[in-house]
Amino acid sequence: GIARALVGDPEIVLFDEPTAGLDPPTARTICELAIKLRDLHDVSSIFVTHEMNNLRYLSSEYAVIDENGEVMFEKEGERLCMINTEIMMLRDGKVGFEGKDEELMRSEDPYIRTFVHGK
Repeated sequence: GIARALVGDPEIVLFDEPTAGLDPPTARTICELAIKLRDLHDVSSIFVTHEMNNLRYLSSEYAVIDENGEVMFEKEGERLCMINTEIMMLRDGKVGFEGKDEELMRSEDPYIRTFVHGK
């Protein structure tokens, strides 16, 4: 599935629950692939997931190539803010939230709080 989608160097890739049923290390590898495509190859993506840890990772890590040519993953922080991740959350078939990951995490909406924080 994913390899076939990448043939032909697409400008946008749809990841539809690509980590469903995978163990955590393999799921992280899939997320890292999406990050590399975004940051090193300018490929936009739509990443459908119910896994909040995937969402947090995708919206807070970025890929760079170090002086040895190795791909490194770094956390977005004070010195760099380059990740343009937009979150869209559906509720009852309608858009229930649209915005940045920080806004999602701070939402006071009871449905969103339950989904994001389990509370």
